[in-house]
Amino acid sequence: MTATVTIDRPSVAKSVSRPRSRKHATVSASALAQHLDCSRTYIGKLEAEGVIQRQGDGFPLDQSRVGYLRYLRCKRRQSPGGEADTDFQRAKSELIRLRIAEKQRHLIPLAEAVGHMDEVVGLCLSRLSGFAAGVARLESAFRVKRKLDFGAAGSF
Repeated sequence: MTATVTIDRPSVAKSVSRPRSRKHATVSASALAQHLDCSRTYIGKLEAEGVIQRQGDGFPLDQSRVGYLRYLRCKRRQSPGGEADTDFQRAKSELIRLRIAEKQRHLIPLAEAVGHMDEVVGLCLSRLSGFAAGVARLESAFRVKRKLDFGAAGSF
C-alpha cells in the first residue's frame, strides 16, 4: 500500500518590491558632461539641438543618457562616408609616413635605386672583363717563376 503524505513547507520568500521614487535624478550640466565623458560646451550644443532637455534645475540623468545614445546611433547611420573617411585618413597617414622615411633617406625613388644598381653592375662587369687577362698574366708569371725555380735547382 502506498500512502501519500504532503509536507507543508514554508513558502520561498519572495522579494519585496520597494517603491521607487517617482522623481528622476537630475544632475547639473557639468555632472552630465562628466557622466557622458564630454565637455560642458558639448552639453550646451546637445541641448540646443534638442538631443537632451533640461527639466527644472538640471538634466534627468537616465533620459539624457538614452537621448545621447540614440543621437550617436542615428549619427552613425546617417554617415555613409564614415568608412570612406577612415580609409582616407589611413591612406593620408601612410603617405606622410612614406614622406618622412624618404626625407630620412630610408627610402629613395625607384629611378634613383635603378641608377645606383646600374652603376654597381657596370663596375662589376668591367672588373670581371679584365679578370681573364689578369689571370692569364698571373699564370704566365707563375710558369716563368716555376721555370726559373726548376732551372736554378737543376744547376746545383
